[in-house]
Order: sequence, then C-alpha cells, then structure tokens
Amino acid sequence: MLARLLLVVMVLACFSGSTTSAQEATKTFHTAQAPPPAPATMFFYPERIPLRDGGFVNAERGILFVPINRSKEESAVIGVEVYRFRASAKARPGTPPIFFLHGGPSFAGLERSLEIEGTFEESWLPLTDVSDVVVVGQRGIGSSKPTTTIETTTAPAPADQPYDAEGEAAEFRRVLAREKSFWEDSGVDLSGFTVLEAAEDVNDVRKALGYDKIIIWGGSFGSHWGMSLMRLQPEIVERAILRGMEGPDHTYDHPGHLWNVYKRVAEEAEAALELEGMIPEGGLIAAVEAIVARAEREPFTVTVTDPEDNTEHEVLFDGESIKRLSRGYSGSMSGWPADVITMSRGDFSGAAEALYRRSRRAGRDFRTASYFMLDCGSGITPQRLTEYNSDPAIRVVTRTNWSYVAGCSVWGSDLGDDFRQNFETQIPTVIVHGTWDTSTPYENALELVPYFKNSKFIPVIRGPHGAIRAAMNASEEFRTGILQFAASGDTSQLPDTVTMPPVRWRVPGSR
Repeated sequence: MLARLLLVVMVLACFSGSTTSAQEATKTFHTAQAPPPAPATMFFYPERIPLRDGGFVNAERGILFVPINRSKEESAVIGVEVYRFRASAKARPGTPPIFFLHGGPSFAGLERSLEIEGTFEESWLPLTDVSDVVVVGQRGIGSSKPTTTIETTTAPAPADQPYDAEGEAAEFRRVLAREKSFWEDSGVDLSGFTVLEAAEDVNDVRKALGYDKIIIWGGSFGSHWGMSLMRLQPEIVERAILRGMEGPDHTYDHPGHLWNVYKRVAEEAEAALELEGMIPEGGLIAAVEAIVARAEREPFTVTVTDPEDNTEHEVLFDGESIKRLSRGYSGSMSGWPADVITMSRGDFSGAAEALYRRSRRAGRDFRTASYFMLDCGSGITPQRLTEYNSDPAIRVVTRTNWSYVAGCSVWGSDLGDDFRQNFETQIPTVIVHGTWDTSTPYENALELVPYFKNSKFIPVIRGPHGAIRAAMNASEEFRTGILQFAASGDTSQLPDTVTMPPVRWRVPGSR
C-alpha cells in the first residue's frame, strides 16, 4: 500500500512540474487544513432504489451539517444523514411532509434496508401517498459523520460460575471510560449529544429543505425525540403520530410495567385450549416466582453438550441466572408459556442450553458514545428511580436498565429533572401502543395520554413494540384511518382499538 501511495505521489509531482521529492510529498500529502462545512450546509444527491417488481424509484439522499453543540459559538459541526422520498401523485398538494424519527437510539441509516427488495413498497410507499417523507439520521450513530462507534468487548461470563454483579459493572465502566476518552481525545464534543440537540437537528433539516411545518411520525426513542421537538418548537409541528411511547422520564423502563406484559400474556395463555391441562397450579406468574425462589434457595447445575466439539459443561442455576429466564428462553412471546411450563416440570435442559450459548458469546457489544450520551442525558428522576428499584418485579425481572445504572455515571450527561417533567400540548396527535410491548411498557402511554389535550389513543391488543405497522397489517380500517389522519388531521376513520389475531401458542416439547 505504501509503495502504491509513493508511486501516485511521484506521478502527481511529475505532472505538476514540481521538484518536490517523493519523501517530502508523502509528508505533506494530507496536511491541507480546509475549513469544515459551515452549519446548515447540505449536500444532496439522487438515489435510485430498486423495486420488488423491477425498475427503480428516485429518492434524494444527503448530509446536513449542524453544530455539535449549539450552546457554543465556535462549535464544530457534525453531519446528519437525510433521506427524502417525494410525494406521489396521490398526495394532496400542500400537505406538510412526514418527518420519520427512528427509535433506539440505534438507527444505522436506510442504505442497507433499502437494498432489500420490497422495503420501499412496504415501509415508505404508503406514506408518499400522503406527502413528502423525510427520514432524519441520529447524530453520532450509524450514518452520521462522525459516528461514535467503537467495537470493543469484555470477556464472557462463564456459565458455571455465580454471577459477579460488581465485577461486571466495574469492567463495563472501564470499557465505557476508555471509549469516552477516545472521543474526547479526538476532539469530539460529546456534551452536544443530547435529545434536545437532536430535536434541533430535525428543525434545521426542515429549514434546509424549505418546509414551514412538518408531521412527526416516531416510535420508541423516536417518540421521545419527537416529543422533545413538540415541546421546543410546537409552532412547526402540524400533527404527530407516535407509538411505543417513551416520555420525558421514561428512558429507564419500569420493571413492574414490563412484568405486566407477561401477566397479560399469562392470562390469555392460561385460557388457551392448546395449553389446557398444562398450566402449573397457581398459574404461570406464580410458577415463575416459584422457580426463581427455588434457585435462590437451592442452586443447582445442569450439564449441557457443546454442539461444536461435544464437550460437556456445567451450567449453574442460581437466583440471578434463573431471573434471566423469567421472560423465557425460546425467543418468542408465543413460546414463553411453554418455557415456563417446561421449567416448572423440572426440565431445565433447554434453559441450560440457552444460558450456555449466551456465555459463549465473544463478549458484550458496546453501543456508541452517542447512544449513552443521548439516553443517559435524558436519564431518570430520583423519585422514579426509587420507585423502580422498590417494585416487587425486581425480584423476578433482572437487569432492567442495567446498562444505564452501571454505565451512566461514566458519561456525565444529564439534562436535569426539569427536562423530565411531562408537558401539555395541543398539537393534534394519534398515540398507538401495543399492550404486549416489551420494550416500552403500555403503561407509559396511559401516563402520557392526559397531557396530549388534542389526541386520540389507540391501544393495540396483543400489539408488539412496532404497534403501528402491526395494526396497519391487521386492520384495513386502521390503515386507512392513520393515513387519513396523516393527510388531513381527521381522526373520524380511526378505530378506538385494534386487536391482533389470536396467538398460536407453542406446546411444551414441540419446536
């Protein structure tokens, strides 16, 4: 590689008539100190997206450069990626654009997903029948320039040893501290990575594209992001569509509310014909509590065989490891009751295999610095943290908010408790939330709805975290109504609730 570089430098010197030696040219090859793009600079270029049935659709893709920290006059800039899909001929002229805000914060950009045939038709084409659709990237993440990602891991915890909570937390903080130092030493002002700055990014994209008002469409962290904009710049938001509600003080998940999802699942599973006669005495929730209590009282081990080399290994089941299985080990909500039934019968072979697989992973993948700065900055009020830590579900649901509790002290990012107060808004809003959402609890929406004074709340019975897409697929009435609201603000065609199809429960012993 160096030889090629020297050759290129020598050829360039010859063509330029320079007498500079190759060695001198190498020293100065990348020393130009061009100024960074000015804030509000946008580079836009056409993008062709393949369609499932052949052909392409045209889109626009680019980077908007914005200040990293708007409170500092001499702030450096950061590039936020922007996609725009133009409205179709079906859209009503004059409808404000939909600004789509992804969740996480972990949005890596659209490039890879749009390479999959059918993605545009399923995700974006319906919205273009309403208006222009603008997708805004997340600062410091994925397609952002720079993106604050470092691939680093810690050693996996052995499956046959008791869980060392303090040791893992200390190692976690050491890794995060190294990552923080790396970016600070690189000159990146991490203090600018907050949801308030991200909200202003959306406003700057709006201004750069020449829109007066926008429609917010956001879910999970995207709802948190959208609500921040609705509070900061209410005059620019025509209306909003939100799901997977994450309010100002909801970054940390309430363990009791997460466990309520499983209580709702248990109630339905216990009445299912395919599980008749299999439910443990007292029900599924009581069975989980009993399994945890037994492992805490009398830890035990189960032998598993490594599928790669056929070696045998012991897996320890104590109070901490069994809590990691309280929400199942098969990876699906429809399989959770079968997991509980199987363990309640004393069969921990599948659970042991799951724990062993987890222990064999190459360590923990740490997220970006921006992820921690954004979420730790939003944080939690002391009162709510006390409530979470004292909730009885802590005895069953483990490691809820672990990365925040263990790691946020490293970052020093905190927007303060005033930011975390709920606020009232008159912006027309449709709120959609799944009752089986295991990422942002359904109770988040119940708390927030009274503050949205001009809203319609649509529970999605059995609905997952992606409640809007699930409801659009399950109910033509909802699909028509949500697009009608996006286009006009009219809620009259929206149903009061959406019910997902009944679950096909996995029977214990089946695959």
